[in-house]
Amino acid sequence: MQVVAIILAFAAVASAGLVSTPIAYSAPTVISRAPAFDSAVIKSDRLGGNFAYSVAENHAYAAHTPIVQHVTSPVGVTYAAGAPVVTGYSAPAIHAYAAPLAFGGVVRSW
Repeated sequence: MQVVAIILAFAAVASAGLVSTPIAYSAPTVISRAPAFDSAVIKSDRLGGNFAYSVAENHAYAAHTPIVQHVTSPVGVTYAAGAPVVTGYSAPAIHAYAAPLAFGGVVRSW
């Protein structure tokens, strides 16, 4: 019986490298507490004139199996802009400002 077990163990070790892994494989399942799904039952009895309470609680657990896979991320693309199109040229406007009378009231052009 031990010989058969040893031969099967060698066959399992030999074929371990032949199993191909898919691109998206799942990591080991993790069990964690899920307090949002807990439940409790409170029971009250009257025993001999006294009140007796009993509480039955049920703690919830959730199994999480994360999926590990390659996530493509967007790559920035640069576009070459051509020369700007100029349709016309206008000279800048020249404004004349009058100084207050305290400074002589002279009109100056900047």
